[in-house]
Amino acid sequence: MPWELLDHQADVGLQATGNSIEDALADGVRGMLSLMVDPATVQPQEHWVIEARGSDVGSLFVDLLNSVLATKDIENAFFHDVVIESLDQQDGTWHVSCRLSGEAIDLAKHEVDSDVKAATYGGLRAEQSDDGWLLRCVLDL
Repeated sequence: MPWELLDHQADVGLQATGNSIEDALADGVRGMLSLMVDPATVQPQEHWVIEARGSDVGSLFVDLLNSVLATKDIENAFFHDVVIESLDQQDGTWHVSCRLSGEAIDLAKHEVDSDVKAATYGGLRAEQSDDGWLLRCVLDL
């Protein structure tokens, strides 16, 4: 499994891994989405493009997760999946653009689990090894 949920007092830790930064970022988003709603109950009817940035890969991860949460709240939508469209680093700042697919929230249809309020810097880790990337943070429920 490319992501897993970790126990953490009143919150939950999220750990994502991938062969590349893009893979780890996407799997982190998928992990967070699965905590909120069963993605199998969400249809990819609409698409949203979001962007995030950070001074390093860890802060990029947190900003991306928070951008997904903001889009969920602003658009009143749940997401089925995420695709990383671009990732680059310029002048010491990381930038990522991704496309979310999903649909408007329908509580009669979607199996809702937890409400994630924010991704935090608690327990933040962003490490590269021979096996790829590991990203970790704490989600505020």
